[in-house]
Amino acid sequence: MPEKQPQFDRASFRILLIVVAAAAAGVLAVMDWYVPSLSDRAFWNALVAFTVLGVASDSSFIPSPRISNAGIGSSVVFVPFLAAVLLFEPPWPVVIACATGLISQLVVRRKTLIRAAFNTAQYMLLVGLGGLVYSRLGGHVGFDRVHVNFVAFAGLVLVFFVVNQVAVSLAVFLTTDIPLGEARNRIAGNSLVYDLVSSTLAIVLAFLYIQFQIVGLAALVLPLFFIRHMYQMNLQVERSNRELLELMVKSIEARDPYTSGHSLRVSEYARQIARELGLATKQVDQIGTSALLHDVGKIYEEFAPLLRKEGRLTPEERMLMQAHPVRSAELASTSAEFRGKVQADIRNHHENYDGTGYPDGLAGEDIPIGARIIMVADTLDAMTTDRPYRKALTFSKALEEMTRYAGRQFDPRLVDLVRRSPGIRRLLGPQLVAEASTIPSMSAPSRPGRSGSRAVKFAAPGPFESNT
Repeated sequence: MPEKQPQFDRASFRILLIVVAAAAAGVLAVMDWYVPSLSDRAFWNALVAFTVLGVASDSSFIPSPRISNAGIGSSVVFVPFLAAVLLFEPPWPVVIACATGLISQLVVRRKTLIRAAFNTAQYMLLVGLGGLVYSRLGGHVGFDRVHVNFVAFAGLVLVFFVVNQVAVSLAVFLTTDIPLGEARNRIAGNSLVYDLVSSTLAIVLAFLYIQFQIVGLAALVLPLFFIRHMYQMNLQVERSNRELLELMVKSIEARDPYTSGHSLRVSEYARQIARELGLATKQVDQIGTSALLHDVGKIYEEFAPLLRKEGRLTPEERMLMQAHPVRSAELASTSAEFRGKVQADIRNHHENYDGTGYPDGLAGEDIPIGARIIMVADTLDAMTTDRPYRKALTFSKALEEMTRYAGRQFDPRLVDLVRRSPGIRRLLGPQLVAEASTIPSMSAPSRPGRSGSRAVKFAAPGPFESNT
């Protein structure tokens, strides 16, 4: 079950917190409350036992790499929550959710009050609303037996996960640059099948508790945390694959101190442009991967002397350097995962919009959209970072040059998008977005063949084409 760790300087997030908390309070208000006798030790023991299991489950939180800047992750707390709905009359499943959230968030994991409040409020809302749907569909509640009404249970599970994903997606949307649809897709990810299958353990948990009480809960602890391990392994594979790619890219960029972090920045810019263009989440990820690997072919030794050369490149050296998109695409294609669109984006990221680029001389819409985005992101990073021949340019200076070559080197629609993008400005940082009178003119280093410049442009005019 996803959890949100948002940035808390956004007033809109605080409004969301109030709405979620008010909705949870509204659900509690419409419930028919059951108040057991204080002497009913079996009930109170069960309440404590499920709260403890909930706290243990929620405390074993697994961070997700899918939205690395938003603190998204998963836990298996949904299993005891769903089981509580099957066993406890209202409002006690909501009370368990409330106690679980406050104890696990504030005491065990030591989260800030506002973070704990949001997570606790959404726990209460999804358990309460799911419980209402379950009872309205004829689901049986009680400690006498487990009578499974699969329609009612399916309604409970569906409402539970939909409410959870909507609440967290809205929080991500309000506190990051990620669109709502993409946030939802990344939060759901590949875990939806795991969630639905794992939810059936709630039925088993309820049955075991009815039959064996505390011993029954203990019997399910191992399978419960086996599910957690499955989540962890799935997310760890995603994280490891990304880290391996980044390590390979860093080893290439280690040859040139002026390009350190270049591919990672280009990947972030490309992702931001792609998402603001409204592309699907899968395509945003593909373009981000293509941008990360766009220069991977420079690991070949044939490019090493050119990357280290201080003076201008000879015509022969320029021709050799222009082979790097093809070499990068060939290297990326050794992985079946990168064949197709990722490979094409890498191969064509030096194609100019007017058809004067390389290696295939593509023009306009014939250039893959990912390649056009990488061209813009690559150039933006080249212009806004220090180079041997000049200091970093401000964002406004970079925009002037990109606008000048829009329709020639760049897709004009993408240049206009970058000009209006608040996300790109945040990624660049205030030191580049703010105007600075000490920034040198663009004209000198933009000329091909300038002594000391490794920003070589061949055949077509353009502001920058770095060796990165």
